[in-house]
Amino acid sequence: MNKVQFEVELIEGHKGVTVVLVPFDPEEKWSRKPVRLEGNRHGWLVVGSVNDVRFEGYIGERWNRFFIIIDRDLRDAANVVVGDTLKVSVKPTASARILARARHQSKVTTAPKVPRPDAIDFSE
Repeated sequence: MNKVQFEVELIEGHKGVTVVLVPFDPEEKWSRKPVRLEGNRHGWLVVGSVNDVRFEGYIGERWNRFFIIIDRDLRDAANVVVGDTLKVSVKPTASARILARARHQSKVTTAPKVPRPDAIDFSE
């Protein structure tokens, strides 16, 4: 699958969650439907790097925006703070281990009232 690279500002989003906004639609870019995460949430599983520090996670979608959570451990490892511009590289994956991490990580985001009907129920 195609790796995508971009530079973007680290921001503090809803509920104090630190994220980068993804400048593309992962479904269009990779021709993949999202997977079901925690509750009504969904996203695209990814592996990548932030300022050359590897991470595993997901691209979430909420309020017509796509985002990647940059948690405290990743911020510390990459030595970044809110307001910094980050070099991000991501590519899709289908790892059950990363699905478990993404489900856990997604709990800090606001869930949609209704789940996305075409999200894939990817069981471990």
